Amino acid sequence: MKNTAILTPLVQYINNFIHLNQQEVDYITSQVPIKEFNKGDFLLKEGDISKAFFFNLSGCLRLFYQTQDSEKTLFFYTENQFITAYESFTKEKPSKYYIECLEDSVVAVFTLETEMKLLNQFSKLEVLVRLVMEEQLGIYQHIISSLIALTPEERYSQLLDEYPQLIHRIPQYYLASYLGITPESLSRIRKRLKDKVRS
Repeated sequence: MKNTAILTPLVQYINNFIHLNQQEVDYITSQVPIKEFNKGDFLLKEGDISKAFFFNLSGCLRLFYQTQDSEKTLFFYTENQFITAYESFTKEKPSKYYIECLEDSVVAVFTLETEMKLLNQFSKLEVLVRLVMEEQLGIYQHIISSLIALTPEERYSQLLDEYPQLIHRIPQYYLASYLGITPESLSRIRKRLKDKVRS
C-alpha cells in the first residue's frame, strides 16, 4: 500500500491549518513511515523513552498508567488524533504511561529525525509541531478538568456527548477504568441514564 493513499487523513488534517502544495504532500508522504500494530500491542510502555509521536490513521488506543493493584485509563485515542507521551518524547525522560492498542491500528510515525527532515525542507511545517503540542495540551487539560470537576456519571455522559462511537468500541472494564469505578457501577450508571431517557 502506497503512503500517499493511506496518509490522506494526515494530509487533510494538516490542510485544515496550512495549505500544502503537491510538492509538500509528496515529500511528507515519502518521508513519514507507516506502522501497523495488532490489538494488544504497545506503542509505549512505562519506563521506556518515547522515540516518536504518532498520528492515528485507524484503530483505537488507550493511554493508561499502572498502580500497585490496578490500571488507570486516562484517555482513548481514535482516528485523526496525534498520540504521544509528550514529556517523554521532548525531554527524553522515561515514560510514566503506557499506550496500548485496543484494536488493530495503523499509525504514521514521526521520529525526531523525520520531524527535522520535514522542518528543514519546509519551514512552514512548524505549524505541525505546534498542532501536536496544542492537541496534547488540550488532552491533558481535558483529563485534569474532568477528573477534578465531574462525577463518574457526568464523565460518562461527557464521553457519550463527545465520542459516542467509543461506547461501542471499548470493553466495559476499560470504560470503568477511565471513569474510576467498577464495571458493576458502570452498569448501574448506564441503567440510570437509560431510565432517564425513557421517563
